[in-house]
Amino acid sequence: MHVLQSETLRQLLKYLQERLPRTYKLYSIVRAIDQGKWDGLDICVDTWPNPDMVMTRKQPGHEHRAGMYLHAEYHYYIEPNSKIHSNNVGKTMFEEICDWNAIAVFRGNVGSPRTVSILREIAAKKGGLIEKQVQLTFNEEDFPDFSLMQAPALPEGFNVTSLEERDVDFVCNTCAYFQEGHTSREYVRRAINAFPSTAVRNAKGNVVCYEFTHFFGTGSGYTAPEYRGKNFTFVLYTHMQSKRLDAGYGTRQGELVLLTGFFP
Repeated sequence: MHVLQSETLRQLLKYLQERLPRTYKLYSIVRAIDQGKWDGLDICVDTWPNPDMVMTRKQPGHEHRAGMYLHAEYHYYIEPNSKIHSNNVGKTMFEEICDWNAIAVFRGNVGSPRTVSILREIAAKKGGLIEKQVQLTFNEEDFPDFSLMQAPALPEGFNVTSLEERDVDFVCNTCAYFQEGHTSREYVRRAINAFPSTAVRNAKGNVVCYEFTHFFGTGSGYTAPEYRGKNFTFVLYTHMQSKRLDAGYGTRQGELVLLTGFFP
Protein backbone atom coordinates (compact mmCIF):
# COMPACT_ATOMS: atom_id res chain seq x y z
CA MET A 1 0.00 0.00 0.00
CA HIS A 2 1.18 3.51 -0.82
CA VAL A 3 0.06 6.89 0.58
CA LEU A 4 0.27 9.46 -2.20
CA GLN A 5 2.09 12.72 -1.60
CA SER A 6 0.81 16.09 -2.76
CA GLU A 7 3.05 16.18 -5.83
CA THR A 8 1.42 13.02 -7.23
CA LEU A 9 -2.20 14.19 -6.83
CA ARG A 10 -2.27 15.78 -10.30
CA GLN A 11 -1.32 12.42 -11.82
CA LEU A 12 -4.08 10.74 -9.81
CA LEU A 13 -6.58 13.37 -10.97
CA LYS A 14 -5.81 12.48 -14.58
CA TYR A 15 -6.25 8.77 -13.78
CA LEU A 16 -9.63 9.42 -12.12
CA GLN A 17 -10.74 11.84 -14.85
CA GLU A 18 -10.19 9.18 -17.50
CA ARG A 19 -12.63 6.94 -15.58
CA LEU A 20 -15.45 9.44 -15.07
CA PRO A 21 -18.28 9.28 -14.15
CA ARG A 22 -17.56 6.10 -12.13
CA THR A 23 -14.87 7.95 -10.16
CA TYR A 24 -16.69 11.26 -9.70
CA LYS A 25 -16.81 11.14 -5.91
CA LEU A 26 -13.10 10.41 -5.49
CA TYR A 27 -12.25 12.81 -8.31
CA SER A 28 -14.03 15.68 -6.54
CA ILE A 29 -12.36 14.84 -3.22
CA VAL A 30 -8.84 14.71 -4.72
CA ARG A 31 -9.58 17.88 -6.67
CA ALA A 32 -10.55 19.69 -3.47
CA ILE A 33 -7.42 18.42 -1.66
CA ASP A 34 -5.21 19.53 -4.56
CA GLN A 35 -6.79 23.00 -4.44
CA GLY A 36 -6.20 23.25 -0.68
CA LYS A 37 -9.93 23.24 0.10
CA TRP A 38 -9.99 19.96 2.03
CA ASP A 39 -7.47 18.53 4.45
CA GLY A 40 -7.29 15.68 6.94
CA LEU A 41 -7.42 12.88 4.36
CA ASP A 42 -4.77 10.54 2.98
CA ILE A 43 -5.17 9.06 -0.50
CA CYS A 44 -4.02 5.43 -0.53
CA VAL A 45 -3.39 3.16 -3.52
CA ASP A 46 -2.42 -0.48 -3.86
CA THR A 47 0.40 0.38 -6.26
CA TRP A 48 1.66 3.41 -8.19
CA PRO A 49 1.50 4.75 -10.89
CA ASN A 50 -1.10 2.28 -12.22
CA PRO A 51 -3.36 1.51 -9.25
CA ASP A 52 -6.21 -0.98 -9.23
CA MET A 53 -7.60 0.45 -5.99
CA VAL A 54 -7.77 4.01 -4.64
CA MET A 55 -9.12 4.75 -1.17
CA THR A 56 -9.34 7.64 1.28
CA ARG A 57 -8.12 7.41 4.88
CA LYS A 58 -8.68 9.92 7.67
CA GLN A 59 -5.42 11.31 9.01
CA PRO A 60 -4.77 10.85 12.75
CA GLY A 61 -6.28 13.63 14.82
CA HIS A 62 -8.84 14.66 12.20
CA GLU A 63 -12.54 14.14 12.83
CA HIS A 64 -15.14 13.41 10.18
CA ARG A 65 -15.36 16.59 8.08
CA ALA A 66 -18.81 17.61 9.35
CA GLY A 67 -17.89 17.02 12.99
CA MET A 68 -21.37 15.72 13.69
CA TYR A 69 -21.47 11.98 13.04
CA LEU A 70 -20.09 9.14 15.11
CA HIS A 71 -18.75 7.18 12.18
CA ALA A 72 -15.81 7.02 9.84
CA GLU A 73 -16.39 7.38 6.10
CA TYR A 74 -14.23 5.74 3.44
CA HIS A 75 -14.37 6.41 -0.30
CA TYR A 76 -12.85 3.93 -2.71
CA TYR A 77 -12.57 3.09 -6.39
CA ILE A 78 -11.72 -0.40 -7.62
CA GLU A 79 -10.72 -0.90 -11.24
CA PRO A 80 -13.27 -3.23 -12.91
CA ASN A 81 -11.94 -6.70 -13.81
CA SER A 82 -8.86 -6.20 -11.66
CA LYS A 83 -7.38 -8.98 -9.52
CA ILE A 84 -7.46 -6.82 -6.41
CA HIS A 85 -9.61 -9.31 -4.47
CA SER A 86 -8.38 -12.58 -5.93
CA ASN A 87 -4.85 -11.76 -4.78
CA ASN A 88 -6.12 -10.46 -1.39
CA VAL A 89 -4.63 -6.99 -1.93
CA GLY A 90 -8.06 -5.37 -1.63
CA LYS A 91 -8.77 -7.24 1.58
CA THR A 92 -5.41 -6.19 3.01
CA MET A 93 -6.06 -2.53 2.16
CA PHE A 94 -9.49 -2.57 3.81
CA GLU A 95 -7.99 -4.22 6.90
CA GLU A 96 -5.05 -1.81 7.19
CA ILE A 97 -6.77 1.47 6.26
CA CYS A 98 -10.02 1.21 8.20
CA ASP A 99 -10.70 1.65 11.89
CA TRP A 100 -12.64 -1.51 12.65
CA ASN A 101 -13.51 -0.32 16.16
CA ALA A 102 -15.84 2.42 14.89
CA ILE A 103 -19.07 2.64 12.95
CA ALA A 104 -18.12 3.14 9.31
CA VAL A 105 -19.63 3.85 5.92
CA PHE A 106 -17.92 2.62 2.76
CA ARG A 107 -18.79 4.42 -0.45
CA GLY A 108 -17.48 3.24 -3.80
CA ASN A 109 -18.12 1.93 -7.28
CA VAL A 110 -19.75 -1.42 -7.89
CA GLY A 111 -17.09 -2.58 -10.36
CA SER A 112 -16.09 -5.48 -8.12
CA PRO A 113 -19.01 -7.67 -6.94
CA ARG A 114 -16.79 -9.28 -4.31
CA THR A 115 -16.32 -6.06 -2.33
CA VAL A 116 -19.27 -6.57 0.00
CA SER A 117 -18.38 -10.21 0.66
CA ILE A 118 -14.83 -9.14 1.52
CA LEU A 119 -16.15 -6.46 3.89
CA ARG A 120 -18.48 -9.02 5.50
CA GLU A 121 -15.59 -11.44 5.94
CA ILE A 122 -13.44 -8.80 7.66
CA ALA A 123 -16.37 -7.61 9.79
CA ALA A 124 -17.07 -11.14 11.01
CA LYS A 125 -13.40 -11.61 11.95
CA LYS A 126 -13.48 -8.29 13.85
CA GLY A 127 -16.69 -9.27 15.65
CA GLY A 128 -18.82 -6.73 13.80
CA LEU A 129 -21.66 -6.67 11.32
CA ILE A 130 -22.20 -5.32 7.82
CA GLU A 131 -25.68 -3.89 8.22
CA LYS A 132 -26.76 -3.12 4.66
CA GLN A 133 -25.77 -2.23 1.14
CA VAL A 134 -27.52 0.24 -1.15
CA GLN A 135 -27.01 0.91 -4.81
CA LEU A 136 -28.00 4.31 -6.18
CA THR A 137 -28.29 4.55 -9.95
CA PHE A 138 -28.65 7.81 -11.87
CA ASN A 139 -28.66 8.33 -15.61
CA GLU A 140 -26.43 11.00 -17.10
CA GLU A 141 -29.24 12.37 -19.25
CA ASP A 142 -31.45 12.73 -16.16
CA PHE A 143 -28.80 14.53 -14.10
CA PRO A 144 -26.65 16.78 -16.32
CA ASP A 145 -23.50 18.28 -14.83
CA PHE A 146 -24.86 21.70 -13.86
CA SER A 147 -21.43 22.79 -12.61
CA LEU A 148 -20.28 23.10 -16.23
CA MET A 149 -23.23 25.27 -17.28
CA GLN A 150 -23.74 29.03 -17.28
CA ALA A 151 -26.50 30.11 -14.92
CA PRO A 152 -29.12 32.46 -16.43
CA ALA A 153 -29.68 35.80 -14.75
CA LEU A 154 -32.34 36.06 -12.05
CA PRO A 155 -35.02 38.77 -12.18
CA GLU A 156 -34.19 42.02 -10.40
CA GLY A 157 -34.54 41.79 -6.64
CA PHE A 158 -33.58 38.10 -6.38
CA ASN A 159 -30.17 36.81 -5.34
CA VAL A 160 -28.39 33.51 -4.67
CA THR A 161 -27.21 32.81 -1.11
CA SER A 162 -26.92 29.83 1.24
CA LEU A 163 -29.44 28.46 3.70
CA GLU A 164 -29.02 29.68 7.28
CA GLU A 165 -30.21 28.41 10.63
CA ARG A 166 -33.10 30.88 10.52
CA ASP A 167 -34.41 28.97 7.49
CA VAL A 168 -34.76 25.61 9.29
CA ASP A 169 -38.50 25.94 9.96
CA PHE A 170 -39.20 26.92 6.35
CA VAL A 171 -37.20 23.94 5.09
CA CYS A 172 -39.02 21.55 7.44
CA ASN A 173 -42.39 22.92 6.30
CA THR A 174 -41.60 22.47 2.60
CA CYS A 175 -39.11 19.61 2.26
CA ALA A 176 -40.77 16.35 1.19
CA TYR A 177 -37.96 14.32 2.79
CA PHE A 178 -38.88 15.83 6.17
CA GLN A 179 -42.64 15.77 5.59
CA GLU A 180 -42.52 12.05 4.81
CA GLY A 181 -40.94 11.42 8.20
CA HIS A 182 -37.49 10.34 7.00
CA THR A 183 -35.61 12.72 9.27
CA SER A 184 -35.85 15.20 12.15
CA ARG A 185 -35.71 18.98 12.53
CA GLU A 186 -32.36 18.61 14.30
CA TYR A 187 -30.97 16.69 11.34
CA VAL A 188 -32.08 19.45 8.96
CA ARG A 189 -30.48 22.09 11.20
CA ARG A 190 -27.18 20.22 11.34
CA ALA A 191 -27.15 19.47 7.62
CA ILE A 192 -27.68 23.15 6.78
CA ASN A 193 -24.82 24.16 9.11
CA ALA A 194 -22.43 21.42 8.01
CA PHE A 195 -22.92 20.80 4.30
CA PRO A 196 -23.20 22.91 1.13
CA SER A 197 -26.57 24.54 0.46
CA THR A 198 -27.98 27.10 -1.94
CA ALA A 199 -31.01 29.36 -1.68
CA VAL A 200 -32.64 31.95 -3.91
CA ARG A 201 -34.06 34.86 -1.91
CA ASN A 202 -36.41 37.65 -2.90
CA ALA A 203 -35.96 41.35 -2.10
CA LYS A 204 -37.32 40.78 1.42
CA GLY A 205 -34.74 38.07 2.09
CA ASN A 206 -37.29 35.26 2.03
CA VAL A 207 -36.30 31.92 0.52
CA VAL A 208 -38.26 31.00 -2.62
CA CYS A 209 -36.08 28.12 -3.81
CA TYR A 210 -33.44 25.98 -2.06
CA GLU A 211 -31.43 22.79 -1.98
CA PHE A 212 -29.36 21.38 0.88
CA THR A 213 -26.95 18.46 1.05
CA HIS A 214 -27.56 15.23 2.90
CA PHE A 215 -25.21 12.94 4.77
CA PHE A 216 -24.41 10.77 1.71
CA GLY A 217 -23.90 13.77 -0.58
CA THR A 218 -27.34 13.69 -2.16
CA GLY A 219 -29.72 16.61 -1.75
CA SER A 220 -33.29 17.72 -1.07
CA GLY A 221 -34.84 20.87 -2.41
CA TYR A 222 -37.98 22.89 -3.00
CA THR A 223 -39.18 25.66 -5.29
CA ALA A 224 -42.29 27.67 -4.43
CA PRO A 225 -45.06 26.92 -6.99
CA GLU A 226 -45.21 30.47 -8.34
CA TYR A 227 -41.51 30.33 -9.28
CA ARG A 228 -41.51 26.98 -11.04
CA GLY A 229 -40.81 26.87 -14.76
CA LYS A 230 -38.98 30.22 -14.60
CA ASN A 231 -35.34 29.03 -14.43
CA PHE A 232 -35.08 29.46 -10.64
CA THR A 233 -34.33 25.76 -10.11
CA PHE A 234 -31.79 25.76 -12.94
CA VAL A 235 -29.99 28.71 -11.34
CA LEU A 236 -30.10 26.91 -8.00
CA TYR A 237 -28.57 23.67 -9.33
CA THR A 238 -25.86 25.49 -11.26
CA HIS A 239 -24.62 27.22 -8.11
CA MET A 240 -25.19 24.16 -5.93
CA GLN A 241 -23.10 21.78 -8.00
CA SER A 242 -20.19 24.22 -8.06
CA LYS A 243 -20.39 24.43 -4.26
CA ARG A 244 -20.44 20.65 -3.97
CA LEU A 245 -17.37 20.23 -6.13
CA ASP A 246 -15.51 22.91 -4.17
CA ALA A 247 -16.47 21.18 -0.91
CA GLY A 248 -15.32 17.77 -2.17
CA TYR A 249 -18.68 16.29 -3.08
CA GLY A 250 -19.25 14.77 -6.51
CA THR A 251 -22.22 15.56 -8.68
CA ARG A 252 -24.89 12.95 -9.27
CA GLN A 253 -23.99 12.63 -12.94
CA GLY A 254 -23.95 9.01 -14.05
CA GLU A 255 -23.26 7.87 -10.51
CA LEU A 256 -23.48 4.21 -9.56
CA VAL A 257 -22.64 3.95 -5.87
CA LEU A 258 -22.33 1.15 -3.37
CA LEU A 259 -22.99 2.26 0.21
CA THR A 260 -22.08 -0.24 2.89
CA GLY A 261 -22.45 0.31 6.65
CA PHE A 262 -20.30 -1.40 9.29
CA PHE A 263 -21.24 -1.69 12.98
CA PRO A 264 -18.62 -2.98 15.44
